[in-house]
Amino acid sequence: MTTEQYDIKTNLKIGQEIFENLPNDIRPGWAGLVLSLFDHYIKDIPTTILELYPIIDAKDRWKEAHEQFTKIRVFGLENKNYKPENYLRLAELVAKVTYNASGQPAPFDSNSGHYIASLALKATEYFDDNRLEEEVKSAILLFSRNKKFKDNLTAAKDFLLYKKIDDILWFDWDPIGINDLAPRDEYQGYVPEIFGLVKAKAGRQEIANRLHKLETENMGMSGTIENCLTIADKILKAQ
Repeated sequence: MTTEQYDIKTNLKIGQEIFENLPNDIRPGWAGLVLSLFDHYIKDIPTTILELYPIIDAKDRWKEAHEQFTKIRVFGLENKNYKPENYLRLAELVAKVTYNASGQPAPFDSNSGHYIASLALKATEYFDDNRLEEEVKSAILLFSRNKKFKDNLTAAKDFLLYKKIDDILWFDWDPIGINDLAPRDEYQGYVPEIFGLVKAKAGRQEIANRLHKLETENMGMSGTIENCLTIADKILKAQ
């Protein structure tokens, strides 16, 4: 088998297999996770894309993704020089997948999700950053390593939530300020505890207090409870 046959960027069959292995209710969250990894590299995220995330996070709003797709498409038509173009195209696919998962009439092409893996990796080329490429690839393959998620929605949702918390601690919390140079596993030891708090229905204050204690007592940093509350809110919204 040639190298190209293993290349997610060029072999759409791989993207198809990845997407088809996802339970329907996981598809919007997975697609949104892949898209969100670019947020840390885009200077001014289009409002039309920012508006898509709350839709993804609430199943009863997935039907709104059809209109959001139109808004993203219009933004692209009105900003033809926007770069990277593949980022906008990826956002359109994410909106399509989200609407299709709602089960509403007049769905988009059923194969829309097959292109997400390929297009996301192509979009990373614009930034020429190996870290971004690895993050995107890791998110793309998140459910491919274990086929059991196809038939276990609860496990799949928990796994996705665990990954989101990991990303939030790395990209947004980052109390030491090292996420541009340190090994990716720097805060992963704290993920199980925070994940456990979320699953135990802990409130924002309890989660924030724990984050604050970790950064001040465990790491010796001078973090603020206000920032930890902001991070706690983001973690709770990731459910």
